[in-house]
Amino acid sequence: GIRGENDARGWMLLQHVKAWTAFDTTAGNPLRGRADLHNIALMGHSRGGEAVGHAAAFNRMARYPDDANVRLGFHYDIRAVVAIAPVDGQYRPADQFVPVENVSYLVLHGSHDGDVSTFHGLRQYQRVHFTDGQPHFKAAVYVYRANHGQWNTVWGNKDNGPRSGRRLDLRGLLDPADQRRVAEVYVSAFLDATLKGKREYLPLFRDHRVAGGWLPKTMYITRFEETGFHPLAGYDDDVDVTTGALAGVHLTGDSLATWKEGIIPYRGRGTDTQQNSAVWLGWNNRVAGDDTTRRGRPASYTIVLGDSLADRWHLTRDAMLSLELTATKDVPAPRKAPRDSAAGDSTRATGDRARSARSSARPKRDTTPPPIDLTVELRDGAGHVARLPLSRFGAIRRPLETHILRRADRERERFLNLYEFVLQTYLMPLADFAAVEPQLDVARLESVRLVFDRAVAGTVIVDEIGFTVPPDGVRAAAGEGRR
Repeated sequence: GIRGENDARGWMLLQHVKAWTAFDTTAGNPLRGRADLHNIALMGHSRGGEAVGHAAAFNRMARYPDDANVRLGFHYDIRAVVAIAPVDGQYRPADQFVPVENVSYLVLHGSHDGDVSTFHGLRQYQRVHFTDGQPHFKAAVYVYRANHGQWNTVWGNKDNGPRSGRRLDLRGLLDPADQRRVAEVYVSAFLDATLKGKREYLPLFRDHRVAGGWLPKTMYITRFEETGFHPLAGYDDDVDVTTGALAGVHLTGDSLATWKEGIIPYRGRGTDTQQNSAVWLGWNNRVAGDDTTRRGRPASYTIVLGDSLADRWHLTRDAMLSLELTATKDVPAPRKAPRDSAAGDSTRATGDRARSARSSARPKRDTTPPPIDLTVELRDGAGHVARLPLSRFGAIRRPLETHILRRADRERERFLNLYEFVLQTYLMPLADFAAVEPQLDVARLESVRLVFDRAVAGTVIVDEIGFTVPPDGVRAAAGEGRR
């Protein structure tokens, strides 16, 4: 009765676990007692990367969604799922994407994947939720110059078959051994953390820089979330840009050139998206006057916490502020100079002076946007303020440009952008803010403010702003071991 493809793959994975259960319990079987069936992880590549999510979902279901006459009822102790360069949505029961709950999840994807050329695993990452209070986590790793096939030793660098080297640009790919080394490091650390409870590996997923010489030299963008994350703003709740994820959370902007919420697109042409909403924040602190351009007050974006939220969540210095962000290539035009209403018509420029004012305010194409950084500010109820640069907690990159195809015209036909919007998770220990302002009372935080004072102009996409409260007895140090 299992008549699809990726759902059948998921069902078959569970049948393998069933077979191992028989091996483990059959007297005289050479594999008896060899497997720990209370700590199971599933791993899949490409279509199998989607199927492992279906297996984790089917494992908790009593019956097959497309035909209730087919019994499932597996209920094995599946604790972790690894998806490598997965597709997503090839199987959709009742035309819905399959959600997964209460298993840890790791997804790896390469920027130069010539087969699954969009990071489809981000959608499954979004659909993984933790509801049972157990110490789960999910992580996404985007690896620059990795392709689809070099994660294993068989498929090679020609992602669309033996002749696809004529179409695919293979010149910039990672060395095959290096690409597999990435998987070796992340998958082994993930399994040790999830199946063996070795939480000392969690800093690797919070900030890839702690791996030091373990990882090959390329660029990485990573996302991370664990049990204990409390969102302030997730942008999937409603269309009101001033409300957060919880009642009482209020969002405000000051001097922003761009402030809008929307669904993050994939790089491809068409309607396929990440099915995840975020906020676009753009600023230009220059003020265009008649003859000169000067800096005005820096733009900012503030999340005001509702009454007693910090106290309700038991925020301490062991907790972390978390947000996801990527810088874009958009640079808004300078602000218009404020009009002096008391000056009346005398403030109006005429003739050459008017043309000069219009020229200075006209946006110019900037082919080399400035580096992006910003200040993260925490304020408590007594008015104590602590500020730190976001770059302290990780590099701030614009989308990584990739060339998958040899011919530029074919690439323009296939892709809307030469890059994927992959947001980086920044985890900021509250202890770091308390270190710069010892009077800051983190148990009485009043607001989180992003101040765009470290780059004159730019645009960023921001999502999932909130706090992570570590489990009792566990000290969460996001920067532990950072180089």
